Amino acid sequence: MILLPDKRLWFLLLWLLVPAGGLCQEPVEVQRSDNKVILEGKVYYVHVVRPGETLYAISKAYQVSQKEIAVENPGVISGIQIGQALKIPVEPTLEEEIDTSEELQVRDDRRTYRVRPGETLYSISRRYGLREEDFLEANPGIRAEQLKPGQRLVIPAPESEAEETGPAYMLEETSPAYSDEGYAYHRVKRRETLYSIARFYGVTVEDIREANPELGWGGPKTGQVIRIPLPQVVDQQVAPLDTVFLDSLLYLYPDSLFEEYGYDELELEHFDPYREYRVAFFIPFDFTEPEPLDSLLKEVESPSRRSRITERYWMEQKIPQSVNFLEFFQGTLLALDSMQQTGIRLDVRFFDTRKSVDQTRAYLEEEGMEDLDLIIGPFYPFNLEVVSAFSRKHRIPLVTPFFNDTDYIRNNPYLIQLNPSLERGYRELAGLVASKHMYNIVYVREEDTLDIEKHEYLKALIFDGFDDYRPEQPVVFKEMVLTLEHTDEIIHSLSRDRRNLVVVPTRNEALASQVISSLYYRLKDYDVEVIGTPFWPQFSSIDYRYYHALGLMYYSTFRMDLTDPRVDAFMRMYRDHFYAEPAAMTRTGINYGIAGYDITLYFINALRVYGPRFILSLDEYHPGMVLESYDFSRVSGSGGFENTRITFFQFFPDMTIREFEVPELPRRHHFFRPLEDRDRTYLNFDYE
Repeated sequence: MILLPDKRLWFLLLWLLVPAGGLCQEPVEVQRSDNKVILEGKVYYVHVVRPGETLYAISKAYQVSQKEIAVENPGVISGIQIGQALKIPVEPTLEEEIDTSEELQVRDDRRTYRVRPGETLYSISRRYGLREEDFLEANPGIRAEQLKPGQRLVIPAPESEAEETGPAYMLEETSPAYSDEGYAYHRVKRRETLYSIARFYGVTVEDIREANPELGWGGPKTGQVIRIPLPQVVDQQVAPLDTVFLDSLLYLYPDSLFEEYGYDELELEHFDPYREYRVAFFIPFDFTEPEPLDSLLKEVESPSRRSRITERYWMEQKIPQSVNFLEFFQGTLLALDSMQQTGIRLDVRFFDTRKSVDQTRAYLEEEGMEDLDLIIGPFYPFNLEVVSAFSRKHRIPLVTPFFNDTDYIRNNPYLIQLNPSLERGYRELAGLVASKHMYNIVYVREEDTLDIEKHEYLKALIFDGFDDYRPEQPVVFKEMVLTLEHTDEIIHSLSRDRRNLVVVPTRNEALASQVISSLYYRLKDYDVEVIGTPFWPQFSSIDYRYYHALGLMYYSTFRMDLTDPRVDAFMRMYRDHFYAEPAAMTRTGINYGIAGYDITLYFINALRVYGPRFILSLDEYHPGMVLESYDFSRVSGSGGFENTRITFFQFFPDMTIREFEVPELPRRHHFFRPLEDRDRTYLNFDYE
């Protein structure tokens, strides 16, 4: 039994499935766990009790007292059980004290950087706020298009560092908790931010967020310990910078990437209903011969990864990606034809990016591109990085149709993202799971460790939801790690005494298929509901009858209902023009043809109604579309807009699929929350 570190009078019962067996009478040698987690800003080992282990032996193995273990795991003094997960506090060992109490200085030591796979000179220069030309000058003989993984580059000193040191500030002491397995663990001090910490360690904010999914959209809290992924920057000598006041030194960052942005230039924009609007589409039409499957699977040992690669490969062979983008293009043509009837004057250009960063950059360098009023696309992340930087520099609204990461939207106030981010989807999904806290909850994940941080992030959100509900009875939460060869083991986690909720947050069709089959054939013995992901309705190897019998729940943003009159009208219009129906779908169920039509109609009509100031009116603008309209929300004061519309659907035994509302989380009660006021801390009774 694990008690959450909450001081309220309720608790969370966490079950871990391990091989059954009785407690041994004689103690055995305890093997220390290598798994560390960060909970509530503290670092712990997670130790699963094995037969024969005693609390005394465990305390000796980890060199902590039994009392310290009992404080973190109330109830263990009365006995421990096989399979019980214990939180063992880690006492940080400082490898070296880092004294940053001296005045801010600039060091002219030569710093180096080792190129990682997939990186370009553009992305590396952007990381350090420099120009590509600066790197070329500092590294004679290198060519931007011929960078290789492992190659070392000399990092040129920025002009702001070479010419002046800036104001001098006295710095607070900054110390990492300890280093382990390529990470430094940093204890956050008062007034530090992710940006200041990232600058000190020579990494990016995105690197830190990826290593600490529990941060979510927020920043770190004072006293919290966070991971710093040191391997991502190799052999760099980073000058000790002010990690407390760095936010006030925004001149160190070119273009003020992290400043609040208020669109002042749009407030002064004059609306001219007769002007001509220039719109560019970046669509990868190019078709190339695919790489042989054998070469794609070379050196891939994980069965689940091999399955995903094979599945994607044959899907591409069945319908080449260029065909999908052609249907998107045809949808845009229908929308443009409709807009011409409104009298709007348009200069529309289509660019074939061909999956090429160099080709995309060449298009952006053409004369007049900086005068565009709107850009739609590109579709691939490596091209989006280049276009997003161009959009930010020239203040051009940029619409990304299918990208759902937050890499670029945080720092580009002109980027508009139509797919909700994974973080937002997880928050909504966690709310659904938490609302069913009275169920026997079984969380299923695959053996592949590539997504382990995403799973930890989702579970943390689920546990937060349990905290909000404050259930009177223990919450039964079981986590199973399944392989494709042993999916039937999920039956051992089900309960006959209460309803079962099986949560399978995977995009792996092979795993989903076998789990669904195992559950379907035991429905006469157990009451089961299943939660999947937006990918599941597109799986072709699963009989939909299984979904209906198991009451599958999933969320989607652009679900297409063929019985909807708007969808039927679009299909007839598409057939009349192209003598076919748009059949290509993304893996999350987005129809390419409808997406092209809706996106083009929405944003070009916004130009017609509001002019270049349309980006200021996204919250009040809801035109008629084939699918549901967008609900845009700005992600931060320095970032762009994200579509937040997420809808949940459920399969029912009567062979229908219906939309349903997730209950709102209860209002939180906070007791004796400390409020910081400069150098004083007060206790406050806070009721929200």
